[in-house]
Amino acid sequence: MRPPRRWRRARNRGIAEIIAAILLVALTLIAGVILWTFHVSTPASPPSVSFVIRSGGSNPVWGDPTDCQPWGYTIADYPSMFTGSTQARDNLTAWERVWDDQCEDTVTGNFSTLNSTQIIISAHTPSYIPLSEIDLTFVCNNASNKGGETILVNGSLASMTWFPGVSSEPANGAPLLGYCGNFDANYGGAAYDTYYNRLGIFVPLQQGVTGIENGDTFILYIHNGGWPIDFECVANAAGVIFDDQNSTNGCHYTYSNPQPVIQNDYDDYHGAPPWCFTSEGACTIYLTYTGSPSTVLATIPVYSLAPPTV
Repeated sequence: MRPPRRWRRARNRGIAEIIAAILLVALTLIAGVILWTFHVSTPASPPSVSFVIRSGGSNPVWGDPTDCQPWGYTIADYPSMFTGSTQARDNLTAWERVWDDQCEDTVTGNFSTLNSTQIIISAHTPSYIPLSEIDLTFVCNNASNKGGETILVNGSLASMTWFPGVSSEPANGAPLLGYCGNFDANYGGAAYDTYYNRLGIFVPLQQGVTGIENGDTFILYIHNGGWPIDFECVANAAGVIFDDQNSTNGCHYTYSNPQPVIQNDYDDYHGAPPWCFTSEGACTIYLTYTGSPSTVLATIPVYSLAPPTV
């Protein structure tokens, strides 16, 4: 006996509903797997660094041995130690040994001082930001014949690190100075293509630390007219000839009549050029995080770092 047609329809409908439920569960599981596999990653937040700027101070020109007077000697000592060319030649080897031991090969001695501004890290997030991923760029905007913009120096804080009293040479990959607009500091010798420490140095609180710390400081030398004393020039003026007598060694005087007087340092210009302080937009320092995502940490008009020079 065949079941009633209505019963057969109900049974078929029940089977269809079971199959539909199974398919729905399967589709739900598949959709969940797809959504889990193709989840959207939100980008990491860029780091943040705060700075405190202290102007009006001064610092020795660490790292530049031509501006180092050996310990135990003063400017007044030069005339009495070296009087006359014959005695100067007799003492040349001994004096050069003192100079090399205390100035050329180490960072001891009495360095000339220059006006300076300190850019001090006061806060930062996250807690670890590599020094190698923070770039300092000094941009000059007064360059009519050089495309309108030049870069005086660009390098990571790691490559511009110097520890006064400990460091004896720049770090690996240390940047060299370029031009600043039309200014190349060519006063008997140019700062162009010399190491960054003629302009400034980065001084971390601790050695061996690869990330920034609150209190780490970038010292920017401020040129305020004139030059620091070059003790090598003073020695030359007193009759001590470091090179042959036909070389002025960057010192503006004649050997025919050397005088034991203080000589200005003409051979290596230090600090930011004076015209950076005459216009707000002339020169700018950028501190940039070069990791991912990259971001500008600070934009500092150099004009704001010191009063205009005269």
